[in-house]
Amino acid sequence: MPDIRVYPPGKEAAEIYQFRYSIYEEEMARNDVYAEHSEKTITDPQDQYAYNVAAYQSGDIIGVARINVCADGDPGFYKEFYEMEDAGEYYPERVSYSTRLMVVKRERGRILPLLLTAECFKVALARKGKWNYVDCNAHMVPYFKKLCFEIYKPKKQHPRFGEVSVMRLDLTDEKVFDPNYSVVARYLR
Repeated sequence: MPDIRVYPPGKEAAEIYQFRYSIYEEEMARNDVYAEHSEKTITDPQDQYAYNVAAYQSGDIIGVARINVCADGDPGFYKEFYEMEDAGEYYPERVSYSTRLMVVKRERGRILPLLLTAECFKVALARKGKWNYVDCNAHMVPYFKKLCFEIYKPKKQHPRFGEVSVMRLDLTDEKVFDPNYSVVARYLR
């Protein structure tokens, strides 16, 4: 099993930012607007309020994810894009959003993305989270559905990632913790 570490807001995560660059820029050629080519890093405004999660194997990062709790700082672009205020009384204190989930190629389709996602959920649950939002391209929708996310806003145009579905998860729904419904359930206990 990999060593999973959670870096709280304000904790420098240079290795994570470099890993993001290696995946998005060097492997996928995404041309991320936040890529810093001279330093080979990707950071964005949400990082200052984020919990960054990293998986290590033999001292090297093999996967990362990020979760932001809206009560910690302005979600900026994501507030409107995810239409978070629709969460009513739960916004901002009990609303979070997860982004920047990426793993090395050999770990895709395996357990590592689940472990990273479970750690993000644990952060939200520790903060008494109600709603967690994500956006993803069509090929990732089945993955998030297995985690009990539901499509909230289909086919929105993300300025950096093209057509995406906005999905959200009710972290208080018991099926999230039931292995018959959620593949991440056993990692939340």
